[in-house]
Amino acid sequence: DSESLMRVYGALLWSMGRIFRGAEVTRVYVGSFQDNPIVNENLSLLFKKDKDVLMNHLMKLPSACSMRKINEMVKRIRLLIVHVCILGYLRSKM
Repeated sequence: DSESLMRVYGALLWSMGRIFRGAEVTRVYVGSFQDNPIVNENLSLLFKKDKDVLMNHLMKLPSACSMRKINEMVKRIRLLIVHVCILGYLRSKM
């Protein structure tokens, strides 16, 4: 039943919200791991769509990791510049 699935999905996200601290909601992918074909066509479409999105995210993961590392380095460089400016100002006042 799709209504029950959405209730479980909502409860899971609500519970995970207390664990994962962040501004954005954690993405949860829904799927079926049984060998039998899925009876409900709506759930079958949902599972296929989530699987496609998950596979797309997994394919983009190496480039996303590189971008995250670059963004982290840029953030550290900006903090370094701020610290150097503060130290330069303090040194000029001594």
